[in-house]
Amino acid sequence: MSCTGIDRVIGGAHAPGKEKDNKMLVFDAEKISSIATMERLVACLQEAFSQEWEIPPRQVIGLPGNKHNRLVLTMPTFEQSGGGAVKLLTVFPDNPVRGLPTIQGVVVLFSETGTPIAVLDGLMVTRLRTAAASALASKYLSRSDSAHLVVAGTGALAPYMAVAHCAVRPIQRISVWGRSTERAQATAQSIRSRVSGIEVEPADSLERAVAMADIVCCATSSATPILEGHWLRPGTFVDLVGSFSPEARESDDDVIRRARIFVDTNIGALAEAGDVLDPLRRGIITRDKIEGELSDLVCGRSTGRSGEREITLFKSVGTAIEDLAAAKMIVASQ
Repeated sequence: MSCTGIDRVIGGAHAPGKEKDNKMLVFDAEKISSIATMERLVACLQEAFSQEWEIPPRQVIGLPGNKHNRLVLTMPTFEQSGGGAVKLLTVFPDNPVRGLPTIQGVVVLFSETGTPIAVLDGLMVTRLRTAAASALASKYLSRSDSAHLVVAGTGALAPYMAVAHCAVRPIQRISVWGRSTERAQATAQSIRSRVSGIEVEPADSLERAVAMADIVCCATSSATPILEGHWLRPGTFVDLVGSFSPEARESDDDVIRRARIFVDTNIGALAEAGDVLDPLRRGIITRDKIEGELSDLVCGRSTGRSGEREITLFKSVGTAIEDLAAAKMIVASQ
């Protein structure tokens, strides 16, 4: 089955002209998790990024009278056929004190007639497709023998990032770092329950863990750098997924100077990725330091890793391409 096509869905119960007779499909987080394996998602995104897309800019809207940095994000993408998806997310940083997720939302999938045919849990789709995109980048940018993964961050995304990297590289050891020892231990246990035959332990020092790592994945909400370039040993792949605003950074200038840099999309990274925007603004790097997008790697327009000792970096802020491809695969698989 082609993961970028939903012919079985559109051509079956939701065929053009029949939409009015059918109920909209609903996929909650549990159902999505049971359908979307990481291996299939990575393959799905690889296919999606090999195609041409026209993606409208993501809208990021601050809520009126906002004193908690609350945001609404709208991410649409449609194909020439008319089919597509729109993701609507809310970002409420003060939600954790209420016991609620910071990010919540939905993905609505549309048929080629513009009819909504499915609603999917947006948070689960986002976690899975974000992790799968990093794993896809890792296929081109990490060493094929990468065995030690460091995950910096203890949020809900962290376990998915670990599973994704394990899906494409022979990871034998995972070190989990967070500012809270208790949360690092809990995240390590969550990862342990999702992978088998892999040593998973909290790291008491990010510097020491990074110095021994093959892959470093930063999935934090930090606004200031937590990763320092002089910690990185030759041959490391750095995966930055946590920040998505021009002001926030997870890596310092030395990381950016030392690494060959790739992004998920130029339009997204050059609008929202503080890890590259801030060094660009201050003249630490120039625009040509960003060597390519994920589609360039997939299509062979950019050369991925070319040596065992070079440091490579992938910065993602997310793209609607991933949402549409993942949503199609999930709906077509049900």
